[in-house]
Amino acid sequence: MKRAVLFAAMAVSLLVTGCSAPWVTNTARSAVEQYLLAITIERMTAHAGLGKYQGKKVFFDYAYLAPQTDKDYVKGRLEMIVSKNNCVIVAKQADADVMIQPLCGVLATDHDTFLFGTPPLPIPVPYCDLNIVIPEIPIFKRYNRRAYGRMAFNVFDAKTRKCLDTIPFVNASAYQNNWIVLLIPFKSRDFSMDDAHKYGFEFDF
Repeated sequence: MKRAVLFAAMAVSLLVTGCSAPWVTNTARSAVEQYLLAITIERMTAHAGLGKYQGKKVFFDYAYLAPQTDKDYVKGRLEMIVSKNNCVIVAKQADADVMIQPLCGVLATDHDTFLFGTPPLPIPVPYCDLNIVIPEIPIFKRYNRRAYGRMAFNVFDAKTRKCLDTIPFVNASAYQNNWIVLLIPFKSRDFSMDDAHKYGFEFDF
């Protein structure tokens, strides 16, 4: 009798075990999280409106970016933007025409989950110490990951520190959704993760 109960419990567990895999990353942050933050930074810096200082000598004051983990990528993207507009980036404020002071109030990720189905269910097996857990069975599930960013800019005359312009805010975001519909997984996102060069076949499930 005990063996029959144990066998039945194991059979049920095998039948309902499906397309579920752990979230694994070998770095401090997952590739998707880093993608989301990078895309958000690229969108903020691209829409900052710094192209109006075309041809100027520019000094960046990065003091207010110090608390941000991803400040180096923010700096690189800002310098890329002004360089594309024929600005000359100088190392000393005294050599510059304008000083740009970027501020970053928000640069982080959030996530939320919606599930229509059954959550993981522990099933005690009678007459033994074995516990079997029936895995989650999603009829419909959405796992949403999103990055948010908010930057602002002060622009000064580099010689007099007279304010030339203020950009009070530039908001941007990026998201990726992992979906499961009737046990079939797929993904959607508002940015591209395509490689510069593709090799072989790719199935995005």
